[in-house]
Amino acid sequence: MKKNKLLSILLTASMLGSAALCGCSNTSETSSGTETASTESKSEAAADGSLALPEDGGYLQTYTMSDDKYRTYYEIFSYSFCDSNGDGVGDINGITSKLDYLNDGDPATRDDLGVDAIWLTPIMESPSYHKYNVTDYYTVDDVFGTNDDFKNLLDESHKRGINVIIDLVLNHTSRTCEWYQKAIEELKEGKTDGYAQYYHFEQDHTGSGWAKSSVDNWYYECQFDSDMPDLNLQNEEVRKEVEKIVDFWIDMGVDGFRLDAVLWFESETGNEYSIEDLKWLYDYAKTKKEDIYMVGECWSDSVTIQEFYKSGLDSLFNFQAQGATGNVNSAVSRKNALSYVQYLEKWQGQIRENNENAIDAIFICNHDQARSAGYIATDTRKRLNAALYILTPSNPFIYYGEEIEMKGSLNDPDKRKGMYWSATDTTGYVENIPGATNKDVPDQSVEEAQKDDDSLLNFYKRVIALRNQNPEIARGTIKAVELEDDSTAGFVSTYNDSSVLVLYNLDDKSQTVDIPEDTFKISEVRGYLLAHCTADDEPGVEYDDTISVKAQKVTMPAHSVIVLK
Repeated sequence: MKKNKLLSILLTASMLGSAALCGCSNTSETSSGTETASTESKSEAAADGSLALPEDGGYLQTYTMSDDKYRTYYEIFSYSFCDSNGDGVGDINGITSKLDYLNDGDPATRDDLGVDAIWLTPIMESPSYHKYNVTDYYTVDDVFGTNDDFKNLLDESHKRGINVIIDLVLNHTSRTCEWYQKAIEELKEGKTDGYAQYYHFEQDHTGSGWAKSSVDNWYYECQFDSDMPDLNLQNEEVRKEVEKIVDFWIDMGVDGFRLDAVLWFESETGNEYSIEDLKWLYDYAKTKKEDIYMVGECWSDSVTIQEFYKSGLDSLFNFQAQGATGNVNSAVSRKNALSYVQYLEKWQGQIRENNENAIDAIFICNHDQARSAGYIATDTRKRLNAALYILTPSNPFIYYGEEIEMKGSLNDPDKRKGMYWSATDTTGYVENIPGATNKDVPDQSVEEAQKDDDSLLNFYKRVIALRNQNPEIARGTIKAVELEDDSTAGFVSTYNDSSVLVLYNLDDKSQTVDIPEDTFKISEVRGYLLAHCTADDEPGVEYDDTISVKAQKVTMPAHSVIVLK
């Protein structure tokens, strides 16, 4: 890696060496990104009206841990994260052993990533490695451990301020599920009014999404796979069963659920009935736990996702933001910050038309999509993508390994490979994922990235810290701010009568912008991030990293983010 130029930061009349704030810098000239947080410093106006910059960039300040539904989530594919017993499969105890990596519970430290919520892909008993076809809704699959192991994970997570949500797969079960087995037995006996009503059985229905059962000419709906018979969620007996399942996991201590395939709940009758299913489910869960958090997977276009917010669900995944052509990476690639902040404002307004309490669930990749490190071209752009989606009014969902540049595309197993903890110690590493064809590992392991201040992992820590330190960002109502050049723009986010301005410069050169006082009156510099990396060696990039904030004029280096109050 080439040496980065020393940061030249204009601070009133003095210069501060602040290379640790850059996404890619010379580690021999910087302090560690994992040092203990400093006491909070306020920006003060000098005689000439310029505002001081927090010498640590803002990201080492302490903060108050979240006590509401606004969280930074980390998705863990349960099979792949960490193997605690050496059997080759990731497990619950492995996840527990890595909690301090995610959040050690102390807001003053920066050894941890700083996330305060995790989503576990399905952990319930199932015949598949991914567990998206459930056999027993009340039992942790024994390859992952026991119910007691999971209860311990919940306890240890909550000690650290980490909320835990689990995948709840209700669109379908496995054919090995007791309900389906009993339905088949009843059909053999000529009965159709019992467990057969738990599913969608029809005679001689040979269309797409249906499969022949083992009984005469009876077919069952299975929109995803023949081993995944679709449940009839309009059936009152099924709803009673689901309510008991929700009771069980809430009583154990989960903080919420990720709901799989909500678009397909009532695929034969349309969205209206699927939305009604969701409303029933969410309303019931709130009677058990008032602050329950639910996020749904409605893998569809933006109009449909907006419609599903009528269910009252807290969040639905924002599929228009993710991927190579999604709104996040497109803004970075086209250097168009204005289009992005205008989209954020518009999207928040659209989803809140159907649910005034809606929380966007933004992400750039997950276990079903190609990993972001594979489609984002440079280190600089990886950092900008992270800053753009995490520093938004939302609950961002980070996919495990995203922060160490894990790659994976094509078939699903290659997107779900083992978390790469160490290049020298295989303890905990899940080497083989069923069906994976690519054996490549990232250039850096977690162990190496922790020690490298220039790593993407340490940049993620800084972004998450700024989000944690400024609660207005996640929780606020936003207004896009248009400036002189489309590459530089921002948004004002207002929460509880307090506002911050998040400014992005996606250009390859420095920009000085005027912020109108009637748009936002600047009183303090809360923090900033420099994302560009000289290792990318991109032509035309201006590496003068001078920052100043004076009399509503903000000088922003190339590829930078500044948070103002």
